[in-house]
Amino acid sequence: MQPATLQQPDYFDAFHCINSACEDTCCVGWIVHVDKATYGKYQTSSSPELGHSLRTLITINEKHSNDEDFAQIVPHESGCTFLSEGLCSVQLQLGEQYLSNMCATYPRVMNRVDGVIQRSLDLSCPEAARIVLLNPQPMEFSEQEYPDGSIRPANYPAVDLSGLKRPAERYQFFRDVKRLVIAVLQNRSHPVWKRLFALGCLCDKLDEMTGDLNGLQSYLDSLDQGMLDDLLANCPVQPGAQLEIVLELMVARISSEANPRRFLECYQEFIHGLQWTAHSTAEELAKHYTDAYSQYYVPLMSRHEHIFEHYLVNYAYRTLFPFGLPESNLRLRNGRVRSPIAAQYMLLVAYYAIARTLLIGMAGFHKSAFSIGHVIKLIQSCAKTFEHSLTYPGQVIEMLAEKKMTTPESLGVLIRI
Repeated sequence: MQPATLQQPDYFDAFHCINSACEDTCCVGWIVHVDKATYGKYQTSSSPELGHSLRTLITINEKHSNDEDFAQIVPHESGCTFLSEGLCSVQLQLGEQYLSNMCATYPRVMNRVDGVIQRSLDLSCPEAARIVLLNPQPMEFSEQEYPDGSIRPANYPAVDLSGLKRPAERYQFFRDVKRLVIAVLQNRSHPVWKRLFALGCLCDKLDEMTGDLNGLQSYLDSLDQGMLDDLLANCPVQPGAQLEIVLELMVARISSEANPRRFLECYQEFIHGLQWTAHSTAEELAKHYTDAYSQYYVPLMSRHEHIFEHYLVNYAYRTLFPFGLPESNLRLRNGRVRSPIAAQYMLLVAYYAIARTLLIGMAGFHKSAFSIGHVIKLIQSCAKTFEHSLTYPGQVIEMLAEKKMTTPESLGVLIRI
């Protein structure tokens, strides 16, 4: 189906790759997939400098699932084989049209919902993280007629809403729910952690509804008029338990896959910031955690709450939250979680809690020198470490389900602070 509309956050067109100036090049640490059409170009390249390498250092991926991951560049210890002094030799010598779809589009993310292509940026790129997170104004979105030929053809994730009729098919409410989700996350009358809890209440209510969405806005209004605080009364502040659970979630990822250098640097600062040693007790760690939060984290982040607001809004927009893409929901499926919507919310809470907890420890390490630069580095490296893993999201859902943390109230221990 030919798209009719292009929708994107207003920040999107401001992004430009900074090439060799990047602190964390995307050409290192990842498998570089090559789509079938580009692989064909490489096999017939007559370039005297690169032709032989393009034919011999790119191999067909026997496990490819579609034309986008048809082949891959043979990995090298120092990064992509074609990386030279921080620049891509394929682009330099042959032009951008010879880049694979993966290399040509990253960190741009595109999803298609019916006739609308939604574009956004992935925060695992440092420059993208700066562009998305630093603007103090609420994120805005624009929509325009799709300009033919303006977007490189590729197999973008897609959701077709046109055939949905039954009330149980929640995707039919996608546009209205997306608007409500963004409104909740941008409601600056509440701190960000309260907005995240309110978002969970919205997801819970959405799961309960059997027909149309009538009443959902009035439910959100009642949350603003005092019901939210009544619900939060059942979620006491538990810094020790919060730290313990988040550490379990982090260790599950750190111990199972290779970890990006920048993330490990942040993690070490977190450890030192909590004065964590082999002899530390849970009580001591909880005290260092709360001290770092009140003395060093709050003074900075209370003035820059828009950073986590933008993180959550961008994540929700990029992942089609709370419905998610079909392949994402397959990876999150768990018999103890009542719906894909609940699983998507659990995952979002986990990502937020991990990032905030790490930042609190880093604040304790840097003390009065704790800065926005540290925040950007942490959020970017967390996105690269956690959100790009294919297996970790399912692990998160399993771990939280095992602890019976599948509702907003039970997840409150990770949110409230």
